[in-house]
Amino acid sequence: MSSIRYRPEIDGLRAIAVSAVVIYHAGFGLRAGQVGVDVFFVISGYLITSLLWAEEQASGRIDLFAFYARRVRRILPALVVVVLATVAASACLLSPYGEIKKVTLSGIASLLFAANIFFQAHTGGYFDSSADRLPLLHLWSLGVEEQFYLLWPLGLLLLLRLRRQWVVPAVGLCGALSLGLAEVLLYVAPNAAFYEMPARFWELALGGLVALRPRQELADGAKFAGAGVLLVLASTALPIVHFPGVGALPAVLGAGLLIYAVHGSTQLGWAGALLRSRVMVFLGLISYSLYLWHWPLLALAHATHQGTIPVAIRAGLCAVAVLLAWMSYRWVEQPLRRPDPKVSARQVVAAGLAMSAALCAGLFSLGNFMDEPAQPTDLASVTESDQPANRVACNFQGGESLDSFPRPGCSVPAGQPVRVAIWGDSHALAWEPFAWAIAQHDGVAATAYIRDACAPSLGWDNGKHALEANRCRQFNQLVLARIDGLDTLVFSAYWPNESADTDFNGKFAATLARVVPKVRRVILLGPTPFLHDSVPLCIRSHNLAACAITRSQFDAQALAQRNFLRALAAKYSNVEYVDLTDFFCDAIECPPVRDGYGLYWDSNHVASTAARKFAAQYLARSRPSVAAPQNSGGSRP
Repeated sequence: MSSIRYRPEIDGLRAIAVSAVVIYHAGFGLRAGQVGVDVFFVISGYLITSLLWAEEQASGRIDLFAFYARRVRRILPALVVVVLATVAASACLLSPYGEIKKVTLSGIASLLFAANIFFQAHTGGYFDSSADRLPLLHLWSLGVEEQFYLLWPLGLLLLLRLRRQWVVPAVGLCGALSLGLAEVLLYVAPNAAFYEMPARFWELALGGLVALRPRQELADGAKFAGAGVLLVLASTALPIVHFPGVGALPAVLGAGLLIYAVHGSTQLGWAGALLRSRVMVFLGLISYSLYLWHWPLLALAHATHQGTIPVAIRAGLCAVAVLLAWMSYRWVEQPLRRPDPKVSARQVVAAGLAMSAALCAGLFSLGNFMDEPAQPTDLASVTESDQPANRVACNFQGGESLDSFPRPGCSVPAGQPVRVAIWGDSHALAWEPFAWAIAQHDGVAATAYIRDACAPSLGWDNGKHALEANRCRQFNQLVLARIDGLDTLVFSAYWPNESADTDFNGKFAATLARVVPKVRRVILLGPTPFLHDSVPLCIRSHNLAACAITRSQFDAQALAQRNFLRALAAKYSNVEYVDLTDFFCDAIECPPVRDGYGLYWDSNHVASTAARKFAAQYLARSRPSVAAPQNSGGSRP
């Protein structure tokens, strides 16, 4: 096997990447520190391709088993230690009602090199508000790299066998196609764009293209190195609105420029001196273990702490992560990376696969053993699952196409005429039981027109990617065409403050003006409080005060919204504004729990029990009669 010369500057670049990720995850101000992972991908593409290319040039072949054995020794020992330690800590700290089992399943996926696929299927997205409580979420990036390690040597071998001169153009073409795929997926399936290896291959391919370049001396390596370092640092500090895809280009190109300089020169100027410094090389050497350790510590702290974790605790957890990373590097990574001449590469690979299979079986058994069905007496678990039963059946996710509009089988009860509907975003989803109660009271059926992050306002830009925003606008137009002749239409949404979105109020007022002639009664459900933290977490931690906000805080949150909706409703005889403040708040505070039940399934989406209780109170009051609209004809939904 041929080897490549060690360059400490690569470890310095690793230090920048891992520091950016840790600082970002710890909440210490970097706006886009997550791009450190993209820098790691470029480094991996460069180093792996360099090793394979050097071996093929020196011997005319690539020993696949030797390559996979090196990957097993490099990746698996520290990964196993962190997964087992995280599962053990989770078993002590997290709820047995589903949480521990989810951690064990994510550990199994990680050991099977499929963590990215698991989290794509089981999360609302990497940037979802609940994602910071998943202690193995960060291993998605290992899934991407491991899938690259598995496939890239085979692909390179195939290219070399077919025609040697095709290698560089083929890698460049595949990289370009990958970037194009990432851009397309950002519009049609954002989670896939983030998590899937084909959409990330272009970052690895850029490093591979540098590795395939002949090693000829650069005239000015310092210029490329300095530009690369500055570009990487800037990309971590500035916010990114289109990520991944072209939003990752600055960080990826910066890493590529620096590696290009390292590949072709030893004279790297101030950037080389910085990257070769003892602190940077040390952080680079422990970067793999530091990346493995830092997130479980922070995630478990988030999962067991209400509100914002104090700066001192977050800083302390980062320091502990550095200590654990050094210990892991010193006593786990280093001893097991050295090949034993008595053990063949095939034996190493077989042993790695056998150990992974055994650990997966053990984790599966442990997860099932510790998993318990939620008990009616466990208020936290009951509140967490207190969501509409048809949440999946009736709700359109943000990036989802409209091919299945309207949702089949979403009307309740089935077979009866639909005379009531609720229209809005995920907050309207939470209020579905209110619409169902009205329909049951009137002896008719109800349906829901719900799309995530899509307030019921015609022509409104919800701030998402272009295709997702356009689908939101199309969704609202389709709903408008189906509401003619309804008895009752309920509007509910996360109502943007006028100061936050000056465009929304005008567009919603215009929407309501078009709706009023079409239906007999319109109900505008007012805003509800946004609490400090997840209600199930506060219940589980016996610290309800950590979730509650004061009545004055809610008034500051929602006063402009309430006044706008109330004034808008007053313009029409068949529009009723329903204020929710007195139900969710008393004179002093807005609590997370009332009369023995949780009011929200997270920090702001109303629990179904609360929606039903409020509906009962609403229906018990005499509702004002409403005038028939001027044009009440038309087709029913």
